[in-house]
Amino acid sequence: MSREQILQRTGTTLTCRVPWYVVLGVCLIVSACATVDFEYRFDDDSTLLGEASLWEDWYDTMQRTNEELIAILECIEDESKCDRDMRRIRLVITNGKTLQPEQQLQLINRYINRMRRYNDDRRTYKELEDSRLLVSQQWSTLLEFIQKGGDCEDFATAKYALLKLLDFDPHDLRIVVVYDGRMAEYHAVIAVRTDEDQVALLDIDNKIYSRRPSHYRFVYSINEHSIWDHSLEDTRLPRALKKRQSSRQSD
Repeated sequence: MSREQILQRTGTTLTCRVPWYVVLGVCLIVSACATVDFEYRFDDDSTLLGEASLWEDWYDTMQRTNEELIAILECIEDESKCDRDMRRIRLVITNGKTLQPEQQLQLINRYINRMRRYNDDRRTYKELEDSRLLVSQQWSTLLEFIQKGGDCEDFATAKYALLKLLDFDPHDLRIVVVYDGRMAEYHAVIAVRTDEDQVALLDIDNKIYSRRPSHYRFVYSINEHSIWDHSLEDTRLPRALKKRQSSRQSD
């Protein structure tokens, strides 16, 4: 994803650094601490924006992804139905089926992170109907990512697809866009609900976090069913988006 990014108050760019955690005890110096939630909450309905079909291009990509997954499942059952890329996936999934969920997350995270160099493809954007979100018109399916690479959104989408092949419920998977306060840029990770009260965040640096790194702010998230807008008022907007917002308010 490019550096001129995707929401009225968001976007995504590859900004992976080794994260660190801040103890929440007394937040007297950093004022943002008073309003920051360090956990990603799957059960917070207040952030639900609407159905995934509101975002045409994303929804279409997920439909194409699901069609790919049907073909890959046939390949897993019968190797003679595999092409070269599917054979690689078949090996990962058949090995992954024997692992515990925590090990499966590590396997998928490392496999996708190491298999293809990051590619900052310059995307185009449009406004999402009935909302203030400015959204991407270009997404990659799993096989497209394997063939061409992609940006951090595409890394997250590929992990999403592989976790589905390992029987993770799509309702327990979300691609989450965060704002990286250290780099003043945007970035995508994948959130996986591993238990009723536990969430794992898979990042592009091979780390898996149980809580949000302190320099990240949750901005929005998506899966094949829904869109969530986390509406972070303390996120610094890119200058162009601030100008756009100001122009709208004056109108």
